[in-house]
Amino acid sequence: MNKKKNKPIIDITDIKKEFVNEEVVTKVLHGINFSIEPGEFLAIMGPSGSGKSTLMHILGFLDTPTSGTFLFDGVDVSKLTDDQLAEMRNTQIGFVFQAFNLLPKTSVLDNVILPLLYTQFSKKERLEIAKQAIDAVGLTHRINNLSNQLSGGEKQRVAIARALVNNPPIIFADEPTGNLDSKSGLQIMQILQDLNISQNHTIILVTHEKYTAEHAERIIKLRDGKLVSDSPVSERVLANNETELKK
Repeated sequence: MNKKKNKPIIDITDIKKEFVNEEVVTKVLHGINFSIEPGEFLAIMGPSGSGKSTLMHILGFLDTPTSGTFLFDGVDVSKLTDDQLAEMRNTQIGFVFQAFNLLPKTSVLDNVILPLLYTQFSKKERLEIAKQAIDAVGLTHRINNLSNQLSGGEKQRVAIARALVNNPPIIFADEPTGNLDSKSGLQIMQILQDLNISQNHTIILVTHEKYTAEHAERIIKLRDGKLVSDSPVSERVLANNETELKK
């Protein structure tokens, strides 16, 4: 069964980004072109300074390009107001970061429910949605623990649950295994692959690790702000198989 559609959810053309500081111009992205279809699992690879984080910030509506065209589901993002961009960030995108970005002295439940405070759901509905997301990452037994009482792997699972509560079509994972041991990292990749394969979320993974990138279906490589390759993964790593081996 082919889960792909014909219309890209993300389509960028000649995206450039430069930063100006006291008349010093630093060019970070030099004309990036690619598209992502709904249901893809894409990895963006590159060494430090390659521009991958800047590109992710643009794709996630956290920054704007200096020039070029960014179409999201056919809509020209440059035409959107700040309020519309904020709405897109809250409803279309889920973020998972290397540093987790959880509130430390706050329960797992309250961390996960946070994005729902800006929605029209009732308090009862918010509670039910958050509980379902926590259950989806296997942390129901930790629901009342404070986030600073959790292991690194558990914190990242909370971050994934928080990214899921608005059921966004796209999840960005920025070095999601970077602060984790290998076993916890595999568990995180297994959750991301399940979200992609079973629930058809589009996953955009940013990483500098080749092995982590090979959990995706396709890898884009950046170097010095330029796209140097864009190719499918010939032998995709399936995290559930690896997790079974490590038990």
